[in-house]
Amino acid sequence: MRAVWRVSRDPAEAEDAFQIALLTIWKRWDRIREHPNPHALVLHICVNAAHDALRSRMRQNKRLLHNAVPPDIPDAVAFGPEHLIQGEQKADVLRAIAQLAKNQARAILMHAVEEMPYVDIAAVMNCREATVRKHVARARAKLRLLLSHLFPGVHKEESKHARQACQ
Repeated sequence: MRAVWRVSRDPAEAEDAFQIALLTIWKRWDRIREHPNPHALVLHICVNAAHDALRSRMRQNKRLLHNAVPPDIPDAVAFGPEHLIQGEQKADVLRAIAQLAKNQARAILMHAVEEMPYVDIAAVMNCREATVRKHVARARAKLRLLLSHLFPGVHKEESKHARQACQ
């Protein structure tokens, strides 16, 4: 549940994603039980369900932006400028993560958010530890490039290196 929450950051969405993950686990229980690392497989299923929920939210947000403004949006005057800036930054970070390759997004979320060691991430992703390290490094470089507007102190030289690392 904690892994799902850290990906979605929304209580209702995390509950829905966790229920979907539990349903998947229940349906595939025989295969999970025979898996060499069932704990990692269950975590993998949960993280995938959370990513699906996140992608669904991003699609829904995109549709809302293209359609009329919903009437239930709270008055912007009720929030201070700090609250608005934090919300915009969080939305920017979520959009940037959604732009990453699937394996890069999964690796950076498990490493940076879940604080999982590379060995455990490798078991969940069914790859070598060196591959996970490469996914995390590439994700960081691409996020640094995509989110450079949030950090105006970053020098152009660092952005140049980030672009080269992404390629």
